[in-house]
Amino acid sequence: MLSRRLFEGTTVRGIPGLYPLTMENLMRLGLALCALLRIEELEPVLVLEDLNFLTMSVAVGFMGGGGDVKVGEGEGRLFLRHRKEGEEDILIFEGLKEEDTRKLEMILFGRYNIPRKEGKEIGRLWIRGRML
Repeated sequence: MLSRRLFEGTTVRGIPGLYPLTMENLMRLGLALCALLRIEELEPVLVLEDLNFLTMSVAVGFMGGGGDVKVGEGEGRLFLRHRKEGEEDILIFEGLKEEDTRKLEMILFGRYNIPRKEGKEIGRLWIRGRML
């Protein structure tokens, strides 16, 4: 049996609650996204188009890695958008390249723990320019 890649281009698709769109997997994906931006020495900022189960699961992992999340508007290298096509939900990662998705999969499925932040190093959530 051939294993399916997590990403199709720069999107992840499926049914919420089932792999790959489980809460646990999306949180790890957010953590890996933040780690990738730090490895690339870029400011870890994720901009969400809207809030829902899928985008917030990614955002919680991203903040756990020390990145800031902005909802609605904001500047950042990485934008996360959500679309629905029939029964499937699609997460679109704008600002990622195909090579970035391969790096992310290596981080996610590697044998080492993904670095996490503690205390005041945990990222912040910004909604309409206000920090929560």
